[in-house]
Amino acid sequence: MNQNPKPINAILIPQGAFIMGTDIEAFYGTALANSEHAKLDEAPMHVRFLEAYLIEQYPVTNAEYAAFVQATNHPPPTHWKNGNLAPEDANLPVVHVSWHDSNAYAQWARKRLPTEAEWEKACRGPDGRIYPWGNIFLLDEPESTETSQILTASLTPVGTRPATASLYGVGEAAGNVWEWTADWYQPYSDLKRPKSKQIIDQKQKALRGGSWLEVRDGTAERYFRCANRLHAPPDYRAGNIGFRCVREAPPGQAESAHIPIEPLIDYIKKKKLTNLRLLQKRTQQNSLKDTLIAVVLIGGAVYSVLINPELILGGAVVGIIGAGFLFSASVNFWRRWRAIKQVKQVESENTNLHNQHIFHIDENTDSV
Repeated sequence: MNQNPKPINAILIPQGAFIMGTDIEAFYGTALANSEHAKLDEAPMHVRFLEAYLIEQYPVTNAEYAAFVQATNHPPPTHWKNGNLAPEDANLPVVHVSWHDSNAYAQWARKRLPTEAEWEKACRGPDGRIYPWGNIFLLDEPESTETSQILTASLTPVGTRPATASLYGVGEAAGNVWEWTADWYQPYSDLKRPKSKQIIDQKQKALRGGSWLEVRDGTAERYFRCANRLHAPPDYRAGNIGFRCVREAPPGQAESAHIPIEPLIDYIKKKKLTNLRLLQKRTQQNSLKDTLIAVVLIGGAVYSVLINPELILGGAVVGIIGAGFLFSASVNFWRRWRAIKQVKQVESENTNLHNQHIFHIDENTDSV
């Protein structure tokens, strides 16, 4: 155990509620802008309440990890030449560390890895924003300082990308390295079950944050979202995976952010209704458009064959294409029906704080 841990700039995340997850369902398809990048494992959008805690401002650096290696004889990252840290890399986030390595460091430093909920609140804030800096990925200024800080396609020293800071001031909240969390990866839907009945598949640990690799691959807009989740086996190591630590807030620092829970729950309900009604409108438009195209194609194919039987092969091809549009119209009709049904269900629900579909008090365990 480290008796004199190196002082770290820690950010106090106050006690209170926040919005976690994304409103996304399989039948949304890509009709909604918020479903274009969202993944089903982010659903449902819900409210969580967390006690106050301290989270490190930046991911753990090579220099900090080197102190741990020296003090404990823990194996160094495999990319350190001859097991030694290059001085010029001291302030880069440590990478090529497994979940087990990260957890060992956290225990040595008398800290722990954050839960998924703690990570998301620290980097998202209480208001359900899409990215740490707001709801727009990038401004239409490709040469701006903010854009260049967000879109870094290689490891960068911590503290040099202020544009990625969250509302609470947590740095590197998107990009640079993926970060291990304490939790086993599992669907949020399991929160509907009592803790004693939840089935946890202890094979994959949850990762958060996105990394430099997504910038290089052109997928940062999807993976830099605060609600995005990734997972990997706990013994996995990679050049774009690191971690940061949290610890309990001392009693004298346990501030409370007086954000009422009811308005957040009401916001989620209104968000759901807005998305469903927009989906109704767009699927109706798409269904009518596809039906019209199908009628024109199939009708034209039949007419051309009747006029000239030698066109039967071409008519058959056009007819098949028309049938495809007819199928697409039926799918959109079904999606609209599902949306109408869910609107009625949401409107009739008497949402209260004991509804586990929406509200959850997170306990600092190793599973969300």
